[in-house]
Amino acid sequence: MSVPPGSPPAALGRRIAARLIDLLITGAAGLAVTSLAVRTLPGGADPSGIQPLPAVVLSLSLFALYTGYEVVFTALYGGTIGKWVCRVRIATAPAPEARSWAAAGAGTGGAAPEEPAPGPGEPPVPVAVFKRSAVLYASVLFNFVPVLGMIALMVSAYAVVSVFTSPQRRGIHDRVGDTAVVGEPAGSVSS
Repeated sequence: MSVPPGSPPAALGRRIAARLIDLLITGAAGLAVTSLAVRTLPGGADPSGIQPLPAVVLSLSLFALYTGYEVVFTALYGGTIGKWVCRVRIATAPAPEARSWAAAGAGTGGAAPEEPAPGPGEPPVPVAVFKRSAVLYASVLFNFVPVLGMIALMVSAYAVVSVFTSPQRRGIHDRVGDTAVVGEPAGSVSS
């Protein structure tokens, strides 16, 4: 899997700055959701003794908030607010095996897909962005499950670290979603 032709991978500095901006935005929103949950959910005032149902509600709410932010902004603008500010975007980087498998109608009962998949460099479909985001935010989803939460945290951390170790700067979350974070060409303006 490689970066889409004609679209260089985003510079690491811009990608890190974009993620930090997004973390500030989602962190503030997450803090508001958590504050609301602590005040309204039974047993929420004591985080160490939080009941299972409020913990699940809080985890699902934060996971929906974080992944929703990524999916909605990427669907509308090609990237999140942080990516827009730092002039990077999420693009499709299809895996040839996955595309030929989908084209053959596997998993669809032999029927051809209704809509063709986007080509390299085009904005990804929302499902691809959801898969990408789910890997990043898995630790939030399983935060209150003792062993599974730790495993999910390690997966999320590896997703970030893998950006630095990949020659194409594609983290495991990018590979799961068949996406790549690419830099905007000089002089172009994202819409």
